[in-house]
Amino acid sequence: MEFHRVNRKPVTVSIVPLIDILVTLLFFFIVTMNDLTEKIPRPEIQVSLPSAHSLAVKSSGVTRSTLSLAADGSSELDGLKIPHGFIKEYLIANLEKRAGLKLALRVDKNCPFQAILECHSAALDAGYHENEIYYLVDQPQAPSKPSAP
Repeated sequence: MEFHRVNRKPVTVSIVPLIDILVTLLFFFIVTMNDLTEKIPRPEIQVSLPSAHSLAVKSSGVTRSTLSLAADGSSELDGLKIPHGFIKEYLIANLEKRAGLKLALRVDKNCPFQAILECHSAALDAGYHENEIYYLVDQPQAPSKPSAP
């Protein structure tokens, strides 16, 4: 028994459109190719960005107690030297005497991180809220002495 088979035409791919596409791509790559040996001078643009000096300074009017940490780990509270291990007690007394005053923690760049963590924990234990502690990581400024005329 033989089944009837349909005669199919062989599949042909027209190559003419493919050649057109190939020529177009080749032309595009040649035109857009950068010549690495030739440096094209590009114009420089002068941009003037705003700086912090040009911004208006707003004073918050909030005074803060300053806890300074030196590079050797020694600490001062508003210029008063604090013995090692008594930071929490001094902060509690400061908070009772000057209620509502926020704390600025001024830290020397070379201060050990452990001393910063100890002061932060002592401030939290003394009753300061996390939002009331402000960090100034910089070299502590020596208190200015009035100059004699």
